[in-house]
Amino acid sequence: MSVRPKLHLSTEWVTRAPEGSTRAMARGYGLARIGYPLGLFSHACYLVLFWHLGQTEMAIFNIASVLLIGWGLVAAWTLRDIKWPTLLTFVAEIPLHAALCTYFMGLAPFFLGYILFPVLLFPLLPYYQPRTRLFWSLGIGATFVAIGAWAIAYGPARPLPDGWTLFFFLFNAGPIVPFLGIFTAIYATAAETAEDRLEHEFERAEGLLLNILPQPIAERLKEDPHLIADEYPSVSVLFADIVNFTETAGRLTPPELVRTLNTAFSRFDALVEKHGCEKIKTIGDAYMVVSGLPEPRRDHAEAMVALALDMIDAAKDINDSGAFPFSMRIGISSGPVVAGVIGERKFAYDLWGDTVNVASRMESHGQPGIIQITEATRACLGKDLKINPLGNVEVKGKGSMPTYSVSRRN
Repeated sequence: MSVRPKLHLSTEWVTRAPEGSTRAMARGYGLARIGYPLGLFSHACYLVLFWHLGQTEMAIFNIASVLLIGWGLVAAWTLRDIKWPTLLTFVAEIPLHAALCTYFMGLAPFFLGYILFPVLLFPLLPYYQPRTRLFWSLGIGATFVAIGAWAIAYGPARPLPDGWTLFFFLFNAGPIVPFLGIFTAIYATAAETAEDRLEHEFERAEGLLLNILPQPIAERLKEDPHLIADEYPSVSVLFADIVNFTETAGRLTPPELVRTLNTAFSRFDALVEKHGCEKIKTIGDAYMVVSGLPEPRRDHAEAMVALALDMIDAAKDINDSGAFPFSMRIGISSGPVVAGVIGERKFAYDLWGDTVNVASRMESHGQPGIIQITEATRACLGKDLKINPLGNVEVKGKGSMPTYSVSRRN
C-alpha cells in the first residue's frame, strides 16, 4: 500500500490555514499546531512540579501560561486568528517565565533553553515588517542577557533541591532542541522552494525575453536599459505573405485558423533558426525576417534566399496536406537599415529604412510561389542560383526598380 496519501494528508494537516492566508501564515498555523500542544504539556507539568517544590509564585504564573497557550491551541485547531496568542507568548510569556525562573531558581534550569526561542523565532514570525521583528528579537535578546547577568551576580532567590536543577535543564533542553530543528527545517524548505520557484520564473522570463528580442539585444538591454538604436550598412530583409489568406480564413473556424497559422509559422521559425536569420515579427498572415543582424554576416543575402527557398517548399508541403490552399509571396531586398527597441512595457525589436520598405513592396507586388528580389540582393548572390528578370516595380520614393526571381538551378 502506498504511503503517499498519508503523507499528503499529514502535510495538509500541518499547513491547513484560513482561506486567503499567505504561505507564511500557513506555516505559522502548522507550527502553532505543533508547538502549542508541547507548550501546554510542559507548562502543565511545571504547574504541578513548581507547586510540589514550593515555588508558589511560579505555579501561579504557570496557570496564566496554561490559559494563554490553551487559547493559542484552540485558535490554531479551529483556524481562528492566532496573532495575539502568538505575540503574547513571545513578547510576554516566554521572557517573563525566563526572568522569574532565573530569579527564583537560577540560571541553569531554564535560561539556556528559553533564550533560544525569541532570538531565533522572532525574525520568522508572519507578523509586521522584518525590521520590526528584528527589533523585537534584539530587544528580547538584550533582556535575556541582562537577566542572565543578574543571576550570575546575585544567585537564585529560592534555589532548587539537589537533582532538580539537572532535571529541569534536561526537561527544557530536550523538547526545545528538536522543536527548533523542526522549525528551522520547515523554513529552510520554504526558502529552498522559494528559490527554486524564483529560478524557474527567472528562466521563464529569460525565455520569453529571448522570444521577443535577439539574444545580444536582450543582454544589452538587461545590462544598460537605455535607448537601443543601431545602424547596419548591409543586411537582407524578407517579407512573406500567404496568398488570398483573407478569403480562405473566412471558411475556417477560429481554432482552425489559429492552428493553421501556428503550424505554418512554427515551421518557418525552425527554418529561420536553421539558416541563422532573425525573425522580427508577424503581422496577421505576414512574416518578416532579417539576415545580417544583430551579428553582421557577409553572406546575409545568400542565407536569406536559402531561407526563402525552404519556405516555398514548406508552403507546398502545407498545401499538399489539404488543409486549405496555401501559397506564399516572398519579397527580399538588401541594403542599410536602422534597428532598435521601442516601447517600455511591451518591447518590440523592429527595423526602419528604405530597405525595409522596398522588401515589403517586393512581396506585395510579387506572384504566388515566386521569390522576388531587388538588384541590390541579386548583386550579393553567387552563381549557383537561377535568377531571372521580372521587370520593373514602382516603389514609392524610389521610382521604378528592376526586380528578379530567384530559384534553385535544379
